[in-house]
Amino acid sequence: MDKTDLIREYSRKVRVASYEIGAQGQMKLSFLMRMCQETSEQHLDIVGLSYEKLYEDGMVFLLITNRMKIKRMPLRNEEVTIKTHPRGVCGAQFYRDFKIYSGDEQIIDVMQTSVTADPNSHKILRPKKFLDYGVFSGEKVAPEDRVPKAEIPEDLPFVGERPIRYSDLDYNCHLNNTVYGDIVTDFLPGGHDAFRYAEVQINYINESALGDVLKIYAARKDGFVMMKGGNARGCGFTATATLLPMDEKPV
Repeated sequence: MDKTDLIREYSRKVRVASYEIGAQGQMKLSFLMRMCQETSEQHLDIVGLSYEKLYEDGMVFLLITNRMKIKRMPLRNEEVTIKTHPRGVCGAQFYRDFKIYSGDEQIIDVMQTSVTADPNSHKILRPKKFLDYGVFSGEKVAPEDRVPKAEIPEDLPFVGERPIRYSDLDYNCHLNNTVYGDIVTDFLPGGHDAFRYAEVQINYINESALGDVLKIYAARKDGFVMMKGGNARGCGFTATATLLPMDEKPV
């Protein structure tokens, strides 16, 4: 694979470990998100734009949206291939997708949007600063690929609180984006019995740090879940999820 191909697409094979499997006998949502995070980090590493390099240059990526369309989750010891493609820019946001395969079958499609920010002031940076490295394209994201904004009602029922602990933090010292997968799962109204995720979208709005307490509000109707969590500074995240019976395949 030449450099041009490497920039356009990066892939790796992963064997699903036992600790990534949840009570339903399949990969947990948070570990799917971790698989994607590690894949994008590895891609940036091999083209010379590691977290450390970007931080030194006054830049970090902050995730804005994580949308996952799930045909099925991987199983224990299953070998999957995850491919990631930088898709371009829409406004200040960078788009990146991940496609996960078991053999030749695509089982998961993930689209993420993120912005670059100053690691100290957290001021959002113009995409040009990252694009000036000359590694990735700044092409515009096609309208059909854009992630729509999720509309969450203000009057969702209160379902509980989630303190932010030291083990939740990432190297930016905020609640890591993948932990929200566990939060959505833990506070899912009605629980998971006999149901699985078909689609999940998590929107990261206001970072949470050590000592914050997220107040969680959520509702579920006809297999569709809406959720939000707020800290002392306002809304921290919103999420939607579509659930299917365990034995039903998505359309």
